[in-house]
Amino acid sequence: MRSMTGHGQARSRDAVDAIEVEVRSVNHRYLKVHARLPEMHAFREADIEEVVREGVKRGAVDVDVRLTSRPDPKENPVDQDLLAQYHRSLKAAGKKLGIGTEVTLDALLTLPGVVRRDAQRGGTDRVWPKVVKTVKSALADLDAARKREGDRLKKPLRAILKAIAGLMDEVREIAPTVPPAYRDRLKERLGRLLGAGEPPIAAADLGRELAVFADRCDISEEIARQESHLAEFEKLIAGGEDVGRRMDFTTQEMLREANTMGSKANDARLTQRIVSMKAEIEKLKEQIQNIE
Repeated sequence: MRSMTGHGQARSRDAVDAIEVEVRSVNHRYLKVHARLPEMHAFREADIEEVVREGVKRGAVDVDVRLTSRPDPKENPVDQDLLAQYHRSLKAAGKKLGIGTEVTLDALLTLPGVVRRDAQRGGTDRVWPKVVKTVKSALADLDAARKREGDRLKKPLRAILKAIAGLMDEVREIAPTVPPAYRDRLKERLGRLLGAGEPPIAAADLGRELAVFADRCDISEEIARQESHLAEFEKLIAGGEDVGRRMDFTTQEMLREANTMGSKANDARLTQRIVSMKAEIEKLKEQIQNIE
C-alpha cells in the first residue's frame, strides 16, 4: 500500500554532465505529471511522463530536472571558419563607418550558423539517457517514501476499522431486542388506551402488527454485508497495490449500509451506534484520500 504523498531525489555526475532530479507527489484523483526540464530538453516532457507512468498510478507528480554540462573536448559545435568571416566583416564595416565598437565573442556566437544546430541536437541525444536514468533513480526514491508513508497509514486505518467493528458488535447484540421491546411498548400503550370493559385486541391482530414491524426493522442482511466490507477493507490494507480506488468504493458501500440500518433502526440505542459508525466511516474516507 502506498501513499500518494512523497518526495524523491537523485544525482549523477561524470566528467561532462552533472544532473540533479527532484520528484514530489501529492494526492490527486488521477495521474497528473508536470516536468520542468532544461530548455534544450523541453520538448521531451512527454518522454518524462511516460517514464513516470511506469511506476506511478495516481497522484500529481512534479519532476524537476537540473542539468549542468561542461564543454566536451571531443565536440566542436562552433563553425570557426564562419566565426572568423563574421569577425572580419564586422571589423571592416566598423572601420568603414567609423564605428569603434568592440566585437565580442558572445555577440558573434549569436549570429546565424555559428553554433551548429546538429551539434546541439547531438548534445541532447548524448545526455538524455543519463537524464532518464537519474529520473528513474529519483522515482525509486519517491516510491520508497510513498511505501513508508503507506505503512504509517495502516495503523490509524486499522484503529478506525476496530472502532467500527466494535460498534457492529453492539448493533448485532441490540438488533434482536428491538421487536420484543416494541411489543412491550405496544401492549403498554394499548392498555392505557383501552379502558376497563373494552374488548381486548385480538392476539392475531397484535401478531400481524408485530410481524410487520419486525420485518420493517430487520437489519440482519445489512449487518452481514457491513461485516463483509470490513473484512474486505482489512485485506486491502494487508496486501496489494493500487488499492486506493477500491478502498474508496468500499467506504461508499459501508456508508450506504450504515444509512440503510439507520433508516430501519426504530430504536434510540441503535440510532446512537449507527451515528457513531457513520462518523468513523467519514474518518476512514478522509484517511484513504491519500492512498494510491
